[in-house]
Amino acid sequence: MKFYVIDASLTEFYLTNNDMLHYNLSVNISIRNSNKIERISYHRFRAHPSSYGNDLDLVPLTSFQQGPKNTTLIHHVFQGKTMLKLRGSQLRDFNNDQRDGIYSIYVYLYLETELKHAGGGNSGFKVLIAKCGLFRLHLLGSSSSSSNNQSGIGGLFQAKRCKISAGGHKDDSY
Repeated sequence: MKFYVIDASLTEFYLTNNDMLHYNLSVNISIRNSNKIERISYHRFRAHPSSYGNDLDLVPLTSFQQGPKNTTLIHHVFQGKTMLKLRGSQLRDFNNDQRDGIYSIYVYLYLETELKHAGGGNSGFKVLIAKCGLFRLHLLGSSSSSSNNQSGIGGLFQAKRCKISAGGHKDDSY
């Protein structure tokens, strides 16, 4: 299993005087089953962006099955507002990033997987966490952003492979 964030864009990201962060983050994720025989079922699939040490959202994504040697693309837009109390170095980092028009975003994926063997058996459930960050994203439409508006060489977004770790057992809360 390989997870990549292949594209991301930020069209809204501002903090009001009453500590309310408004955001609109679009993310494209590629999920590859490189196994030649086994199918993978993805259950309890959730995505979770984070910024400046604060959670933005936790949204359920559609469960799906993936055949052998297959790549699935997922697109999701995180849009909303959340209370964001920034103090100390977090506030300093946010203010510097706001001045520069580029912001720090992390994306985490929480999922429960099950391998389905060609002979009909399965491997049982395994909880995984895919850590897909740090992204430094330009705010689209800002005067400081380039024509392609993303971090990387020449303003182009650079795909990032997510680090996968075991998240515990099937009944663990995440």
